[in-house]
Amino acid sequence: MSKKWIALPIAILIIFMFWIMGGVDLLLARTIFAPDYDPNLVVEEENLQQPNDEELEEPFCNEKPPVNIPSVEEKSYSVLDIEYKVEIIGKGLDIPWEILPLSDGRVLVTQRPGRIVMLDNGEIYNILDVEHTGEAGLLGMAISPNFEENRQLFLYYTYKDGSQLLNRVSRFILQENTLIDETYILDRIPGSRFHNGGRLKFGPDEKLYITTGDAQNPDLSQDTSSLAGKILRINSDGTIPEDNPFENSPVFAYGLRNPQGISWHPVSGDLFASDHGPNSQDEINLILPGKNYGWPIVTCLEKDTKYEDPIACYTAFTLAPSGIDFLPWDNLDEYPLYVAGLRGNMIMRIDLNDQGGFIREESMFREYGRIRTVVYYENALYVATNNRDGRGNIGENDDMILKITPILPSK
Repeated sequence: MSKKWIALPIAILIIFMFWIMGGVDLLLARTIFAPDYDPNLVVEEENLQQPNDEELEEPFCNEKPPVNIPSVEEKSYSVLDIEYKVEIIGKGLDIPWEILPLSDGRVLVTQRPGRIVMLDNGEIYNILDVEHTGEAGLLGMAISPNFEENRQLFLYYTYKDGSQLLNRVSRFILQENTLIDETYILDRIPGSRFHNGGRLKFGPDEKLYITTGDAQNPDLSQDTSSLAGKILRINSDGTIPEDNPFENSPVFAYGLRNPQGISWHPVSGDLFASDHGPNSQDEINLILPGKNYGWPIVTCLEKDTKYEDPIACYTAFTLAPSGIDFLPWDNLDEYPLYVAGLRGNMIMRIDLNDQGGFIREESMFREYGRIRTVVYYENALYVATNNRDGRGNIGENDDMILKITPILPSK
């Protein structure tokens, strides 16, 4: 047997072992998905725009979100005065996607392969129908505004129907430490290995908002009869609110690529969303009912009055924004929006004024790798790392849930 035929199976074996031992993921993490952030190249104000006067006239949600006040003397502070205490409250998790702190102190976490875990208590439920492939899997989670009475919990996940990938929103009942009584409330959302969106949140109006990706079919984002590439708005039983912008449709806003974060401004009540752009060009958008955000016709680099411009467009580096949340303290001069950055390996803090106008931004917490989401609850930020998603450098405790407590100066 010639030497070349001996070398061939050896080479195949080496490649196989490289794959099995995570070598491919390591290679991708250090090349294609490596952070490209360079603070010397980022010009803040050139990449951010003020919302126009028309957008600031009247928010869609007239009900104002409740504002939480930290236990410090009544005084005005700048967000720049804040220091942060960081605690690891969960570690060794498998691609955590959403964090849900409960009023009784328990913390629920979705893991993309299909498991819901309770910190300090382990797995409480495994969704067998979840199709975990690429970026698809078990994603968003939210509880009913009347959770203390009805115990309703909502999940967004990918499943397979024949050869087709789809997403659905299901409602469960949280009973003790498990989930029961699954009910589909919105089904057959287009899915794919990539671009599934997946964030769920109830708004100040007690409607359920859902982010969906374009399912790698960009034209669907412009099709208002499709559920893909949208922000959707439904009642908790799956019915369509009468005041939605499109009659008998859950579509609230369209022309989005892969939105994965939503949050409401503490004062104006306006809805903001993050969206993954192509080749960077990631966006933070002010979401208005019935408006078109341009994908795939335009990106945030292109100005076109037919479409809504973002308040932030990242072109100097790839932020890859996912979950977002405001710090809703009313004794701050600014209203900081914390944005999880995946490829950016950071939390980007965007400081806004009381009407959503940009003031400044700052990258933070860059030592933890890929960040999937930021959730505000009772004067703390809960953060999930995603270094085990095949695109990060895995650390000793990954993946982690961090509890980051903002601290104002003492008297």
